[in-house]
Amino acid sequence: MKTVVKSAKYIFMALTIFVLAAGCSGTAEIGEPPSEAVCSSIVNVKCVKCHYRTRICDALGTKSVSQWKRSIKFMQKQGAQLTEEEQSQVIACLSSLPTGSAVVCE
Repeated sequence: MKTVVKSAKYIFMALTIFVLAAGCSGTAEIGEPPSEAVCSSIVNVKCVKCHYRTRICDALGTKSVSQWKRSIKFMQKQGAQLTEEEQSQVIACLSSLPTGSAVVCE
């Protein structure tokens, strides 16, 4: 019985560490940014339909992940068509790109 309890404690500790590490990684919510090619493609197909590239470029490096999420939600209310995966990708892209990034700005 002691062995089972001891094993359960170790399993609980390991799971706790795993959950805490996932929550603190900073990427659990939006994931790793897609490749530059994917980011460029999404911006070209989904964003440049309605916005000049300079408008998107000017916003790079100025918004947090939560601000980009709000912007994307607002764009959807205006008619932007984005799947859940595309939303996650565009948020990951735009929130990770530095000001003036060639991926969006050129």
